[in-house]
Amino acid sequence: MTSFTRKKFETNTSLISELSRRKRGSKQALPGSIPRKLLFNHRINLFEADGDLSKHEKILRANLKHTVKVFQDTTGVAPEVEMWDDKKCLTALQMLDIPEAKALAFDFATEILGMIRSDLCRLVMLYSSGGYYFDTDIVLLASMEKRIHPEATFVTVRAVERYGGGFFQAFLATTPKHPLIERSLKKFKAWYDIYWAPGQDQTQLRKDTAHGNIGCALLERSFQEWSGSKSQDPLLVHRSGHVSQFFDEGQFQVNREAGEVLASDLSTMVPRHEEQWSNDPCDWCAIDKRTNTVVLVSRIYNRFKDEACETANSLGISGISGISS
Repeated sequence: MTSFTRKKFETNTSLISELSRRKRGSKQALPGSIPRKLLFNHRINLFEADGDLSKHEKILRANLKHTVKVFQDTTGVAPEVEMWDDKKCLTALQMLDIPEAKALAFDFATEILGMIRSDLCRLVMLYSSGGYYFDTDIVLLASMEKRIHPEATFVTVRAVERYGGGFFQAFLATTPKHPLIERSLKKFKAWYDIYWAPGQDQTQLRKDTAHGNIGCALLERSFQEWSGSKSQDPLLVHRSGHVSQFFDEGQFQVNREAGEVLASDLSTMVPRHEEQWSNDPCDWCAIDKRTNTVVLVSRIYNRFKDEACETANSLGISGISGISS
């Protein structure tokens, strides 16, 4: 499958014009819109959990509530929200309407790493219903939803090349039953077939697959196979009628002259030049390069220091500053 990547398709007007032309001439059903539905997963349902939460999980729960609020404040309409724990993910895998479902359910149930279970779970969530998936530690900014193209059917973040590139799939948005997500599920099954093969060095296979970032690697491979494109354009129009959109990983800095970082005043948060990048994990973000706008912050929690990132407090996320144990 080839993709149209000419610069003229980077503008909203040209892209909509091209899609309209194809819809008029198409005899097959074309993809719809991404549902306004928020998707999260964790070992437990953080919204429903009682008092038995770690400091880290309390911070994550406060962040999830912030994400829901940002979406609601954008349009004044509350989004649908789903949060799956491991049990619900396993059940959904078992009921998945693809031939690989039974094998993938076994792989999920026997997977020892939570991050890999989460990789599988987000694919099932997106394939089943579509929507906006966020890792629990992603800090959403009010600019995000406004920067997503209305015709987009797949949206994610491209990781920086200096650290291996690939897709930063902590944020994903897709339409239901997207063919790329189905292909990614099938590729996960194929990867596990190799993993379980007699004589396979399982530890080495994990290292060889993007240094353990298995979900990111398999999603990127699936995209290249499905799209036939290695273009770095922010918008790609596919012959099938699907539209892929990419934000880019980078770092941000605060314009101190403009004041504190506020979700309602994004002019204070600007992309940082690459030569000024720091080693602080809290400084990473996703940028819409078409408008040079920061759309999300990659971390709310610094696991090396076991504390919330400064940005979380600056953004005024309710409940963060009071969490100390």
